[in-house]
Amino acid sequence: MIPVKAARRYSAAMLAYAVETGTLDEVLKDITFVDSTIKESRELLLFLRNPIIKPQKKSDVLKELFGKKISKQTNSLFELISEKSRFDLLPGITASFIEAYREHKGIVEAQVFYAEEPDKDQLEKIRKALEIRTGKKVELSSFKKPGLIGGIVVKIDDTVIDGSVKHRLEQLEHLFLKAAV
Repeated sequence: MIPVKAARRYSAAMLAYAVETGTLDEVLKDITFVDSTIKESRELLLFLRNPIIKPQKKSDVLKELFGKKISKQTNSLFELISEKSRFDLLPGITASFIEAYREHKGIVEAQVFYAEEPDKDQLEKIRKALEIRTGKKVELSSFKKPGLIGGIVVKIDDTVIDGSVKHRLEQLEHLFLKAAV
């Protein structure tokens, strides 16, 4: 889901507030908790987006779900959302905040797809190489990808680095066909 402009404004304000109050890591923990809760509960997402449900009811439910589990800074965000009746923006705000936090801290997410799972040392070497290439701290996640013969494919944002055997074979095939003509 792509956060709308209003969600980005709320998250940018929350990020600035958290930096100013020195509670950035605590707020990130809260926002990550809220984000994962919303992603895991389709019912909660539909509840927040339902225009028929009264704002006070939504506010009460958010207080019940999260009130005692999150910091006063994050609760202040919920109060603002309640005042403005912008509950539908909450999933976008959380996603946008996490994205803004990573940008603020110079962190980039990278995904490694493999045919055969690399060991911890190999993953660490990949992470270090990506940090050198991007100039940022890299958070790496790895996944088995059916269809890969061997090698790895790395995805960072919309950049793909294809080091798979399948890709190499396709390049070789293209080179042979080009030479044969």
